[in-house]
Amino acid sequence: MNNCSFCHTTHLYLLRNGHIKCAQCKRKFSPKKYERDKKIIQSFCNNTNALQASKLHNLNYVTVQKRYQNLRRLITTYLDNEHHKDSMLSQEYDEYIYMKNENIYAAQNFLTFNYHNRIYNLMLPSLYKFRTFDKNDEELSKFLFLNKIAKLESKYGKINEFWEYLEEFLKPYKGVNSENFVYYLKEAEFKFNYDKKVQEEILLKLYFV
Repeated sequence: MNNCSFCHTTHLYLLRNGHIKCAQCKRKFSPKKYERDKKIIQSFCNNTNALQASKLHNLNYVTVQKRYQNLRRLITTYLDNEHHKDSMLSQEYDEYIYMKNENIYAAQNFLTFNYHNRIYNLMLPSLYKFRTFDKNDEELSKFLFLNKIAKLESKYGKINEFWEYLEEFLKPYKGVNSENFVYYLKEAEFKFNYDKKVQEEILLKLYFV
């Protein structure tokens, strides 16, 4: 390792315990742990699932899965902060209902924004609140469609492109529970907005701060 993983200076020196200390920011870190987590980040950005990554890098599955969960949390916070900086640039938005089965009350409802040619998603209240709706599922679907929140310049634009990407992105997971859905949504958003090289750069900075 030639650079500090925190401030990227080349002024490093080796400690007796095998760790490295940076002469500039004074941080200490394990080269072995850094290289391990860097490989996990690369696998994450390559859409390699946790089980495949654990076999590829000869790591414990639970270790990789925990790292993946942490990366998704970091991504969620990062994207929220990025959108907050430029929220006034939102050009259009539309509401989407993601259904993993025919039960509309268990569907995930969120608002997708196009800002500065980037996508940002905001979860909306659960559709479970309509469980006492006095009409059938078909009528409820029609009601939701007619009352959806939307401001679009084109129905074939960036937002629709992201929704198609999201549907494909979620297929390998064969259903994500409601509690964790937002993290997978944000992962898709992150990977849709940035190419792999930029994804890795952002995650390395977030993870090793």
